[in-house]
Amino acid sequence: MFARSKARILALVLLTSLTGSACNSTARRTDGAPEVRGALDRLAELQPVDVAVAPVRDQTGAQRVPLELFRTAFIQTLIERRYTPLAPSYVDANWVESSFKGTPPPDGLLVVAVTAWDPSHLYSTGKVTATADVVLFEGGDTTGKVLWQCTFADVVDMGDGRGNPPAAGQDLVPKAVRQFAQRALEALPMRDPVAAHGAELEAQAKAASAAK
Repeated sequence: MFARSKARILALVLLTSLTGSACNSTARRTDGAPEVRGALDRLAELQPVDVAVAPVRDQTGAQRVPLELFRTAFIQTLIERRYTPLAPSYVDANWVESSFKGTPPPDGLLVVAVTAWDPSHLYSTGKVTATADVVLFEGGDTTGKVLWQCTFADVVDMGDGRGNPPAAGQDLVPKAVRQFAQRALEALPMRDPVAAHGAELEAQAKAASAAK
């Protein structure tokens, strides 16, 4: 229990230290809103709290994806959407054969696979293209029920909005990745603590009734 609480604190500290790096540029989608799949009714019922974010997978074919930046960006975005991602170090210490083996298991497991990444025009036009497969599983294993899933392709524009490239001397990659993660999880339902509390009370009532 102490380890889990410590992991939550570390994740919140991570968000606080990195939020300042976010920029005000908007990401422009190339193909409209992503198609969302999964057991959405179960997601609404479960209202998962603790989410383990797995090490991000590079499936681009050696395009040198900044994996840790992607992982951090998705952790930040989950917190903004009222979930409680576990600290990466805690997840890694309990990561065995593509599963989180810590006790107790998390409510959900987020797996991100980057399938396209092209920042070659970032400093000339301000644009970077990326595609990722994002899946939220129930529990801590990739064999769990798929609660939410989408494939997201985007063009992030870090320019000034008038077709001009960004000012020189900026480290734009973390900002571009951050924008991408925010847009990728935009369709993930905001966690509803009130609904979660109601579901917990209902489960307790059912358990008490069954015990009679």
